Amino acid sequence: MLVPIYLGLCRAADLDTGHAAASVLIDANLGMAVQVAVVHTVTMIAAGGVMAWLVYRHLGLKFVSRSWFNLDATWAFSLILVGSLSLAISLTSRN
Repeated sequence: MLVPIYLGLCRAADLDTGHAAASVLIDANLGMAVQVAVVHTVTMIAAGGVMAWLVYRHLGLKFVSRSWFNLDATWAFSLILVGSLSLAISLTSRN
């Protein structure tokens, strides 16, 4: 998510307050930006692990096997959908 900022693809006029804050943070102190990213990653992994443990502990594996869906197909569909919408918006805004 930060790659467009690192590559300079976001112009200052296009930035909302969140992106502007991330840009200031990256420009001011790269070490702090990396530390924020690491803390965010560790926290998200821990939250996912806790949720997985809670589902396993309270709902059981039978619930998971019955309610499972194909995440790969869902992810691929969402990428195709967003790419198509981005392309359509890009093509219509040029005219």
